[in-house]
This record gives sequence, structure tokens and C-alpha cells, in this order.
Amino acid sequence: MHFDYQQFHINASPLDEGGHYYARAKIYRRAPVGGEAVEVKYSGDLGDYPSDADAIEAAKRWAIKWCDENPA
Repeated sequence: MHFDYQQFHINASPLDEGGHYYARAKIYRRAPVGGEAVEVKYSGDLGDYPSDADAIEAAKRWAIKWCDENPA
């Protein structure tokens, strides 16, 4: 799942490994018009969840919290 939050672009995409879904997120600083976004933070694995929806929700919560604590 990709979405924008404040000045960041977030990719909250779980890793599917044999029926377990590992929450993870990448946070990018949104690019100015015509520029490329720059990755500023990668969560690593944030735990495993029984569904991809649960993993996405956990990754979103983590990413939003990180963005709130690390404004531009």
C-alpha cells in the first residue's frame, strides 16, 4: 500500500512468507516536482501477522508514528 503523509511518501507492503505476513515500511521524502523521492527510513520487519491487512495496518501505524517524530 502506497500513500502520502505530511511531506513523506510511504510504502507499507508486507512480506508474505508461508502464510505469515511480516509488516514492513519504507518512508521516502516526497520529491519536488520533477525530482526523485529519496528513501529516508526502512523499518525492517515489524513482526508477523495472520493476514496481509493486519501487517499493512501495523506498518502504517509505525510509519505515521515515525513521520510524526521526525518532521522535516
